[in-house]
Amino acid sequence: MAPAPDWRSRTARRVLVDTRSGRVGYAVDGPVGTVRLRPLAGGAEWQAPAADVRAATPEEVASSLPE
Repeated sequence: MAPAPDWRSRTARRVLVDTRSGRVGYAVDGPVGTVRLRPLAGGAEWQAPAADVRAATPEEVASSLPE
């Protein structure tokens, strides 16, 4: 029997936190010096300075995914 999917299997792409707002999103290519982020649950992308993003923790990812 296969293990139940968890956040790791649902987020194969790089997931980051915009430290200015606390929003969590998938990293998408952006202009030099910036990162475009796509919300995990869908919605409009936003752009953040590369200096203002960091890797999301498992807890941040789990709280950002739809139930």
